[in-house]
Amino acid sequence: MITIGIVIITCAISYFALNQPQLLNKLCHHPFLERNHGEYHRLISAGFVHGSFPHLAINMFVLFQFGQIVEDLFTQIYGTFIGNMIYVVFYLSAIVIANMGTFFKHVDNSRFSSVGASGVTSAIVFIYAFLDPWQMFLWPPLPAIIMAILYIGYSTWASNKGRDNIDHLAHLYGALYGIFFILVAYPESLRIFLTRLMSFSGF
Repeated sequence: MITIGIVIITCAISYFALNQPQLLNKLCHHPFLERNHGEYHRLISAGFVHGSFPHLAINMFVLFQFGQIVEDLFTQIYGTFIGNMIYVVFYLSAIVIANMGTFFKHVDNSRFSSVGASGVTSAIVFIYAFLDPWQMFLWPPLPAIIMAILYIGYSTWASNKGRDNIDHLAHLYGALYGIFFILVAYPESLRIFLTRLMSFSGF
């Protein structure tokens, strides 16, 4: 239910922001304004606005598909109330952490800004991949662990190239934070990961 609520809220805010450029500008991640004008709310608000409807649709589809799995995991471990609170803390903190890479990289660049929930959706997908590494993705049809390795490799390479307008650092930081968070919140996940990882190769 929390995931569905986040999807609805994000769609509503993104819709209004896409039709009101001034609102989008007030909510986007803008490192220069965050540090020099104290507008740190942008580190979170940027995760609830998107640059286009296709951008919004992709992120919300991924969130809806995988977010409910992670949400259910936390409620199974900690109970409904505490589990939901942990999931909300995870979601909001993942938005912030995912934005920290570009915060430090572009803090003196007054022209840089970014929007979207790609960082937090990366964190969610990587928790899913960590807990079920050999689960096949629908597209591309690859095991989750292979997708994770390729994704990190591509995001690292693309962020260093810096030739497009996609915030690849948010993808990378979000993915790594997802793994970090599940290890802290659910230490048993490491044993599950290793057991399932080796079960495929016959160890």
